[in-house]
Amino acid sequence: MTSLPPDPWRDVTAARLPVGSLSALAPVRHHEGVRVLPTGSSVWVRWPVGRVDIVRCLLPVPGVTFFTHREGLWFRFGCLVPTDDAPPEGDGAPVAAVLVPARFKPVPPEPPTWPPVALTVVRGGTQRPATALVCTVAELAKWADTATTAELTAVRAARSGDQAVVLSEQLPTIPSACRYWGDKVLVPIGFRPEPDLPEATLREAAGVTGGEILLLNEVGAEVIPLAAIKPLARASVRLGARPT
Repeated sequence: MTSLPPDPWRDVTAARLPVGSLSALAPVRHHEGVRVLPTGSSVWVRWPVGRVDIVRCLLPVPGVTFFTHREGLWFRFGCLVPTDDAPPEGDGAPVAAVLVPARFKPVPPEPPTWPPVALTVVRGGTQRPATALVCTVAELAKWADTATTAELTAVRAARSGDQAVVLSEQLPTIPSACRYWGDKVLVPIGFRPEPDLPEATLREAAGVTGGEILLLNEVGAEVIPLAAIKPLARASVRLGARPT
């Protein structure tokens, strides 16, 4: 009975291959005896004698070179002359440690920081009916002197110094007054908020509470307490218009 010739690949115990091809060892990554020794753009792999399954994993790799070790010398596979091209000294690392990332602690990203945006008004926007106006107290008193009782009772106003803010669905006819549109956020007619956001968002950004109205103009922003807005009386507006 004729015996089969010995498999020459059984004596192969090392290989050099491109570092990008190391994934070819994935099927044997759990074998502790397979050690990896990186050397720049190449990587060396060593394993015990007789591990033909490792050779099969590496045979399809382009640029792979196999080595055998005999009598303390290294030989390229198929060559009879020793070579100085040999694996580096050291134990190397297991395949799994090279192919699989080491344990890491996830770190959440830093919260985004947004640059501050100035709240103002710019020309443009949809045409809207006027719901408020700002005029001097003297101008309001002059109108009140000729207004009917029905016109007076339809108006509510708040005073700040010599200025008055008037709210009504039927605003007084005061030619020099600046008219505003809006409900809880008042914006001059012909303008829109910038940034153009919903009223609730603008109020929250300005820190306005539920008991206040936000008034915007080209100069800046003012907060009007709802408690300061009262029904208009002819006597009180006359009194407020007197010089102090």
